[in-house]
Amino acid sequence: MRAPAVLALAVVWSAAAACRSAAPVEVRIEMPGVAAVAVGSFDEIVVTDFRDVSSLGDLAVGRELRDYLAAEIDRAFGGAVTKLGAQEEALARGRERVVVLSGTVALTTEVRKALDNKKVPFDGPFKTAGRGLVEQRRWTMTVDLAVLSAAGGATLFKRVFKEERDYIDLEKPAEFAFSELSDRVRARLLPLLLGATTRESRTLLGR
Repeated sequence: MRAPAVLALAVVWSAAAACRSAAPVEVRIEMPGVAAVAVGSFDEIVVTDFRDVSSLGDLAVGRELRDYLAAEIDRAFGGAVTKLGAQEEALARGRERVVVLSGTVALTTEVRKALDNKKVPFDGPFKTAGRGLVEQRRWTMTVDLAVLSAAGGATLFKRVFKEERDYIDLEKPAEFAFSELSDRVRARLLPLLLGATTRESRTLLGR
């Protein structure tokens, strides 16, 4: 009776092995992003000068922001990207399947006091150990942006972007701050316009 029992046990083990699932496999896939504005359904994006309210003298912030955003959008957008001067000029054309990117921009600066733990000795009469005040220059860029329909002028999307950056160097030029802050604005704006592809994990269960 021992042999049939061993044979039966072997059959059970074989059946269990056949039914046992393989180890799960994790894969990475790209998922299309969802844009706040469906600019993919339009043929052209017109980027106009941003009205500059910062008064920085030689740096034309509104024109520079227009040129920068137009170049960055052109890299990712499948249709045409055009630069124009005033918003009114773009809307006067009344073209279908065209959106207008416009708004105002302010680049401002101020010198602020900030704590620096490296500047004060640890043996002070007023318990200022590890604390000190240093001056920093803070640059702030505020962009009040709107996406309009060129056909009728309707507002499709509005958003205010505000970015700040502190510099120890009080003589840091406005051009340097503009470059860094406009790049931050671009990083937040493009996914809203065009959608951002994301990489997600999925687990495949084998059998």
